[in-house]
Amino acid sequence: MTVPALHLPVAADAPDDNPVRARLGRILGGSDFPALSKQIIEMISSLDEDGNSLQRLANVVLREYSLTLSVVRTANSVHYRRSGRAIQSATHAMMMLGAKTVRQLASSLLLFENFHRRSPALKELMLLSLLTANHAREVANVLGLQEPEEAHLCGMFRNLGEVLIACHFAEDYARIQAMMRDDGATESGATKAVLGFAFGDLGVEVASQWGMPESVVQGIRARAASSVSRSASITAFSHDLTYALYHREHAGNAGAAALEVVLEQHAARIKLTREQLRAVVAAALHETREIFSSPHIPTDRLRFRQLSDGATAALGGATLATGEWQATVQDAGESDATDLRHRLRLELEGAADALSGTSLSDVLLLGLEAALRGGPFDRVMMCVVDADRGRLVARSGLGEGIDALMPHFDFPMTMRGGPIVLATQQRHALYVPADRPMNVAEARWASSLAVAQFGVFPVVAGGKIVGCLYCDRTVGSPLAAVLPDRATLRYLKSLTDLVVTAIGSRRRLPAGAVSPAQGVPLAVVAGTFSAEEKADLVVRLLQGAAPEALSQEQGVPVSELAAWRADFLAGAIARLGQS
Repeated sequence: MTVPALHLPVAADAPDDNPVRARLGRILGGSDFPALSKQIIEMISSLDEDGNSLQRLANVVLREYSLTLSVVRTANSVHYRRSGRAIQSATHAMMMLGAKTVRQLASSLLLFENFHRRSPALKELMLLSLLTANHAREVANVLGLQEPEEAHLCGMFRNLGEVLIACHFAEDYARIQAMMRDDGATESGATKAVLGFAFGDLGVEVASQWGMPESVVQGIRARAASSVSRSASITAFSHDLTYALYHREHAGNAGAAALEVVLEQHAARIKLTREQLRAVVAAALHETREIFSSPHIPTDRLRFRQLSDGATAALGGATLATGEWQATVQDAGESDATDLRHRLRLELEGAADALSGTSLSDVLLLGLEAALRGGPFDRVMMCVVDADRGRLVARSGLGEGIDALMPHFDFPMTMRGGPIVLATQQRHALYVPADRPMNVAEARWASSLAVAQFGVFPVVAGGKIVGCLYCDRTVGSPLAAVLPDRATLRYLKSLTDLVVTAIGSRRRLPAGAVSPAQGVPLAVVAGTFSAEEKADLVVRLLQGAAPEALSQEQGVPVSELAAWRADFLAGAIARLGQS
């Protein structure tokens, strides 16, 4: 999928006969909106379900604390969870959910993260948008839609135009609100008087430019009597439900009356029993509360109490079962960091077992996340020795700026390879300056890449160096002021040990027991074979085994098997010549 770029005027006084595009041009002239656009486009354009797509998605998700929590929580929900074991790793969660679901969920939360901290008015708008999104997902679940996260995405973007006006044109937004409050104007009348267009017109323009799914555009336009699809009907209903229950003008008995109007307007398309409606509202409140319970998001318990009380009054009956207020994760104290490491390591340990069915590529990605979050570090990378064992190259990585860093990791496996190669060849973990001060070469190399401290943890399997785990903390990062302790370094070493276990277990499996390690250079596996094991494979070839079948079974390129056979025969001929 090709996503269109935002080619619009950026000057504040740029003439444009189209008032929507003129306003959007002024928004683009700001410092933050282009960055949000880049993130959204990056997310939506990551279409493939392959390993590279998963790595790109993981980098976007792991940058934002609440995104990480939301992805993990979604994968552990009843709708997606397929085993009795809780998922701890965002990477594992993404493997289960699939790239499309993660894109939809993460796009919603990217919008939330960008705007909810700006002002009280925007915080309230984003709270209502999140409630609408959660209503939409729950309604989609009740009505049996196949993709509830798409409904969540549509609900989150339903008010995009209003959010943009409130953020970038606060005075105009205040005028619109005053006209509706004091003069009794409708939203449509007030927005057209002040802006010359409806909120939805701006939302549609931006969503289209970002390459959002057509369902999102339809959802922005949807109304009770004019929805073009079931998804659009759910979006319109969820939006109206949110405003009936939670808009401040519907306090007290007004909420019940507004709710009855909404139910009547949408009755032909959205058929829910009262019991189902209560369950939808309770679940949406609980999900929204969990997001706002994150330590990284300022909370307002009084506002949530008002929301819960208002919804209970409007729906009638007993208090809604929305759960108690509690943080979604514990404060990041020392004991909690240890607990996180333990849980991430256990998840990696399960994936390292070849019988788990996890590909080696996914094992490496799980290990990288465990290092990034468990350290924590700014960037982590898995490097491997390439097929002819001539160079150490970056295979995959996570962290801020990792895409710019990885091209610099392509070193000859010689004395001229530099600090990373030298540390890898020593075969024992090194973290500088925790283990010792940086030497001149290390300091020069680190300075060239704005690295404040770094670690190299060699991966040695079958007696051979097959790569290394690299991690660092960068200049200017809050992490740069603190060196990791011994427990952290032992933790990282344990992760590399599990990677070695994964390599070994996959090499020993019989044919067909697990799928090949998609996307991983086969030298990572092939390089671990001993001379005796190589000889056994060559004998099987000489006995008539098909090279392609043996290659798939053992994870060794056909060309590598051919080279081993040639070396074996050459050695045998040489020995015969000596006898």
